Amino acid sequence: MNNEIFRIIKEEFDMVPEAFGGEVNQEEIDKCKELIDTELPEDYMEFICRFGCGVVGTTVILGLGEAQFVSTPSFVEQTIRFRHELPSKYKNFVVVGVDGQGSPIGFNSPSKEIILFDHNSGEEVYLAVNFSEYLRKACYNELNIQF
Repeated sequence: MNNEIFRIIKEEFDMVPEAFGGEVNQEEIDKCKELIDTELPEDYMEFICRFGCGVVGTTVILGLGEAQFVSTPSFVEQTIRFRHELPSKYKNFVVVGVDGQGSPIGFNSPSKEIILFDHNSGEEVYLAVNFSEYLRKACYNELNIQF
């Protein structure tokens, strides 16, 4: 996560800490990686370590912990749930968000590209080259997703 994005998210965190889940230690993240049997990108793990989960701009980012102001289920729970619902080629999909229509947003490991799997059309919608770019777009409300 670059310094500018970290600064923007940190400012949001400082103004409304209840919109985030709070710091998470690496041991907790390692346990989660084992549960879903998938490696996580460094930038996503950094976000979870620093903020847990939370609202960036108008985008809900799933991770670990529970924000007080918004529903933030564990990314592990959502990943396991959607892996059972998605086509078999998404067996390594990791969910970092869910749009307003219930479609999962995440990456299909080992790819780091952030996509939305549109339940209505059955198609992938490309959102960002990686989690850092997804965060940047969330900070500037450039995702064009209905949350």
